[in-house]
Amino acid sequence: MAPALLEVLCSLAGWFGMYKLLCWVSPQRGPEWNCRLVTLTHGFAMVMLTAYVVFVDGPWPLTHAGSENTALQTSALCVCLGYFLFDMAWCVRFGSEGAVMLGHHAASIVGILLPLLTGVSACETCAVIFGSELTNPLLQARWFLRRQ
Repeated sequence: MAPALLEVLCSLAGWFGMYKLLCWVSPQRGPEWNCRLVTLTHGFAMVMLTAYVVFVDGPWPLTHAGSENTALQTSALCVCLGYFLFDMAWCVRFGSEGAVMLGHHAASIVGILLPLLTGVSACETCAVIFGSELTNPLLQARWFLRRQ
């Protein structure tokens, strides 16, 4: 569990560092714009990573439900958990989201923590993340287009 905790902390630091860098590079855009760039990056990264985990590296989640987590699955979950911790903290700090979004973040954090803590079912969780994040880049693009 200690290596996974380190991966989550590194992921959290990476997402926060990216946000701070974007704020420094383009302060005129504002905090939400820069946070949404991080969210867009997270969406692309997680779709690519979980697609590889689910469709290439395996095992197939529909036939191996409840199987032991692989190192790559664990890493994918740690990267995603770090992002959700960052975004939850950002939403609380800026008060930009209501109870529904905060509930979504809390449920996502718990849903990712469970396979990390139990050591099983990461393949199903990666498949859920893939399906959930598939539309994320499109939603962010829509938000950016509306702000232009």
